[in-house]
Formats: sequence, structure tokens, C-alpha cells
Amino acid sequence: MLITMSDKEIQRLAVLAHIQQQHEELEKQNKRSHAKKSMPSRKAQKAIIEQKKLNPVLDSCG
Repeated sequence: MLITMSDKEIQRLAVLAHIQQQHEELEKQNKRSHAKKSMPSRKAQKAIIEQKKLNPVLDSCG
């Protein structure tokens, strides 16, 4: 069975596919940026640990 589509229908599908692709890319970027923001970097974690070692009062604050 052969299904025929008008040029407008083909164009609509192409636009929908493009929008869906953009949406998926934005979701990936949001996931990446969220993952980066959720945890401090290793360097920052080490700096915090060192500060707490030098000044134990900081440990009770946070």
C-alpha cells in the first residue's frame, strides 16, 4: 500500500522533526548544566576540607 502526502504535510512533518530535535538537544544541555551545578568540583571539595581542618569552627556552621 502506497501512502501519498501533500507537500504541506511533508513540510509540517519536517518542521515537527526539527522542533523535536531542538527540544531534545536543549534537554541534554539542561541535564548537563544541572549535573555540573549539583556537586562542587573536586578542587572545591578539597579546599573546603582543608579549610575545615584549619578551622574546626567552620565545620559546625555548614
